Amino acid sequence: MDHSIMGERRASGRSRSRSAAFTQAAVQDVWTHDGDGETRTVSRELPGFVAPLSSLLAESLSADQGNRKRKWQSGSQQTPEEERPSTSSRRAAKRSRRDEYVKGPLLGRGGFGSVFAGIRRSDGLPVAIKYVSKDRTQRRLRVDGQGRLPLEVALMTRVTSAPACPYVLQLLDWFDCPRRYVLILERPSPCQDLQSFCEENGCLDERLAKRVLVQLIAALKHCESRRVLHRDVKPENLLISTESQDIKLLDFGCGDLLKRSAYKYFSGTLEYAPPEWFHRQRYHAAPATVWSVGVTLFNILCDRFPFRGARRVTSKSRLHFPRQLSTDCKR
Repeated sequence: MDHSIMGERRASGRSRSRSAAFTQAAVQDVWTHDGDGETRTVSRELPGFVAPLSSLLAESLSADQGNRKRKWQSGSQQTPEEERPSTSSRRAAKRSRRDEYVKGPLLGRGGFGSVFAGIRRSDGLPVAIKYVSKDRTQRRLRVDGQGRLPLEVALMTRVTSAPACPYVLQLLDWFDCPRRYVLILERPSPCQDLQSFCEENGCLDERLAKRVLVQLIAALKHCESRRVLHRDVKPENLLISTESQDIKLLDFGCGDLLKRSAYKYFSGTLEYAPPEWFHRQRYHAAPATVWSVGVTLFNILCDRFPFRGARRVTSKSRLHFPRQLSTDCKR
C-alpha cells in the first residue's frame, strides 16, 4: 500500500473543526482558468460559498447559534433600504423590497456576497436572501422569453422551472439592483448544510449516506436534463433536513451550461476537481461530476478526502477504506 496517496484526516478528534478546514481550503484553492493557458485566482473565497459566522454574530442571532454552525433560520431584522426589482417569472410594477420581504439575521458570507434569513410578507414564507456583487460576476446567459440573465440566475431559472426537482433548492424571485443581484431562495426548516450536520453528528452511517447519494444523483440528473452543469458538488452545497433527512442541492454560482466538448477553465473547489484538470487542464462534464460525487461520498462516510490531493492521483493510486465500512460500500 502506498501510504503517500492515502487521504489525510481533516480533523483530529473533536478539537479541530472540519468546517474551519474546509473554509481554509476554499479560500486558498478557488481558481478559474480563462482558456488561453493561464490560470488565475478569481476570489480569495469560493464564489457563493457560505462561510461560518463569527462567534459575535452567531451569539447575536440566538442562544443556540453560539457554535457558529451554518443553519438556515428565521429572523426579524428589517430591510434597511429599497431597491428596484426585476423578476425572472413576470414583469412586475416597480415596488420596494421592504414591501415584499423582511430581511432577518445574517446566515453567512462568502467571496460573492452574503446570505440572510428572510420572511415573505404576503404569507410568512421563510426565505433566504442572497446578495451577489456585480463586480464579481459579469457573465449573462440568454433564457427563452426572459432575455439575458445573470449567470447564476439563468442557471437556477433553468433547473427550477416546472416540473421542479424536490432535491434542488428553488429560486423564488430575483432583483437587479445597481451594484448587486438579489436572489430570493426557498429556506427549508429545520435544516443545515451537510458539512455542519456531519460535524455535529459524526460521519454518516451507510444507510443515510446511501439516501443522500440517491437524492444527489436525482438532483444532478435533473440538472443534466436542463443542460446545466453545477460544477461545485460538495457537502457544504447540500442542505439536509434534520427531520426528514432529505437533501437539496444549492449554489449554482460556479456552474455553466452543459456541453459535450471539454471545458478548458475551472470554477469551483479544487479538492473536488477531477485529476484530468491538473494533468491536462481540461475535463468533461459527466466524468468531472462523477468524481466530485465520489469525493463527497467518501468524505461524509470517512471524515476525510480519499487522496492526499487530486494533483497526485494516477492510474496506480489506490483507495484506503476504514475497516468499519462494509464490502458492498467499498465496491
